Amino acid sequence: MRVTEQQVFGFLVNSYQRARSKSLRLQEHLATGKQVLQPSDDPGRFHRIVGEQTTLAKLEQRLRNIATATTRVELADTSLQGTTSTLSRIRQLAVQFASDTNGAAERAAGAQEVRALLQHLLQLGNAEFDENQPVFGGTSRHGFAAGLAVSTPITLTNAVADTLTLSIDGVTSGSIDLTSGTETLSGSEVAARVQSRINTDATLLAAGKSVSVTYANARLVIASNSDGANAKVEVIGGSARTLLGFNGGSAGNGTATFVPTVVTHAASSNSGGATISQGQVRNASITSFDNHILRFTGSGSFDVFNISGPVTVTAGLANVGRVGAIDTGVIDPQRVTLDSYEIQFTSPTQYAVVNTTTGSTLSTGNSYVSGSPIEFDGLRVVLSNGQPGSPVTGDRFTVALTPRTVLGGQTYTSGAPITFDGIQLTITNETASPAAGDLFHIVSQSRYAGDSATHEIEVADGEVIPTNVLGDQAFSGPQVNLFETVQHLLASLRGNFKAGIVESLGELDRGISQVSAAQAEVGALTNRLEATSSALEDAKVLATNTLSAFEDIDLARTISDLTLQEYAIQAAGETLGRLFDNSLLKHLR
Repeated sequence: MRVTEQQVFGFLVNSYQRARSKSLRLQEHLATGKQVLQPSDDPGRFHRIVGEQTTLAKLEQRLRNIATATTRVELADTSLQGTTSTLSRIRQLAVQFASDTNGAAERAAGAQEVRALLQHLLQLGNAEFDENQPVFGGTSRHGFAAGLAVSTPITLTNAVADTLTLSIDGVTSGSIDLTSGTETLSGSEVAARVQSRINTDATLLAAGKSVSVTYANARLVIASNSDGANAKVEVIGGSARTLLGFNGGSAGNGTATFVPTVVTHAASSNSGGATISQGQVRNASITSFDNHILRFTGSGSFDVFNISGPVTVTAGLANVGRVGAIDTGVIDPQRVTLDSYEIQFTSPTQYAVVNTTTGSTLSTGNSYVSGSPIEFDGLRVVLSNGQPGSPVTGDRFTVALTPRTVLGGQTYTSGAPITFDGIQLTITNETASPAAGDLFHIVSQSRYAGDSATHEIEVADGEVIPTNVLGDQAFSGPQVNLFETVQHLLASLRGNFKAGIVESLGELDRGISQVSAAQAEVGALTNRLEATSSALEDAKVLATNTLSAFEDIDLARTISDLTLQEYAIQAAGETLGRLFDNSLLKHLR
């Protein structure tokens, strides 16, 4: 068979092009360091490489998750260490001012430092990992309205006590009907009923608003399902408002994990028809954390008094016995009045308590024991015999709280905001105007506004690790609410109440133990994260090596193959040149 010059020439050109193509591919492999760049290079190997790359990407993502979680846990640990240090300093002050060497002036001065430490404690509890990501608040923070304590079971009666009206995130509901008959429900059943009826209200549904309702510690709490500063809840009306404990209570928005707030409460002796809103602290930076009473001097005017002050006991000038007061203070600010009282000894072993403002006898025939507390209307008085000495029939002791006027001679307008000490509330005519002498209590408190959700990270297929400590375990429970304990100490210091200071010591000790338990949990989380990170790093090294074995070139072999191809290209080029020299084309040229 005759082989033409064209066939020879075509064969040599194809060989030359193949050599050039292979050389270029080898140069690309050499430049990238990879031996499989596309599926056609090696389909089986390419599939294994993709699988290893996916595994490696998972491992790297999990390591990034652990790095983020470690930062969160370290911030929690730092905050808890600061909390322990702050509580220890507060405890030192409590021990110092529990001593009888201190008087009212020294304790009031100590209260200033305790207030500053309380502010710092709130800052620690409200620490944020990133913007709007609470360290101790779960995954979000919700506005709430917490009611007053109620007795259960609760009977809802149609057309008598079965409606509520609320404001949720600024949207006012319609009249929410809780029953069409008469039902007696447990606390949890009432919470479920209130939640379901609120969440089916047409106005709230149209606005996209909903709530979660819980019953705990004998109180209903309605929390907005929105979170952040705009999340707010207030019960503003309805025939079941008083029955469910919302004729007062406390409120706060979702700005912080732990919300300084105030509990409002109408005195049971009020004769007017006004109701009070849930109280809230609008400016935590200026609040004193003190307790207050609002008293109406007429249907259109009122005063506000700070009742975190001393209770004075004055012995009657005609007293004969050798008895003196060794301690006095407020034990229940929600029961305090601004009246004056007398402890009247009807015999050396018995006494009566008389409200000298109203002229009523609160109790009589009480057995007197030297050094034992005498309690009435939220006050405690401790009288003690001298050495020697005892009371004598007819001995009298005048008892009076020493309030400080915060607002005096204020004009009352139904529903208008009342603001003082960073606090805001409203009083509204319900069945009638308030009457002269009506009292409304405003008691300092703090509440958890976070949720119970946990931050979890994936560390393996189907395996997650929680990475946060919930604030309602570390700060506000399960044993003690740290903020309210310090608030109680603060009131006792300002009230020169030794027993209250001593009681705070026990609460502080339990609080320190509670924080220590949270720190132990954080330590366990840290250890687990470190161990998991180490295991993932080892797995990453193995995956990287496996991927390298499938993907990376053999450098020496690739260079050798490239050199051979370059020789082949050179030889093909020279052959083509010679063939061209001997061809008819050269002679025709």
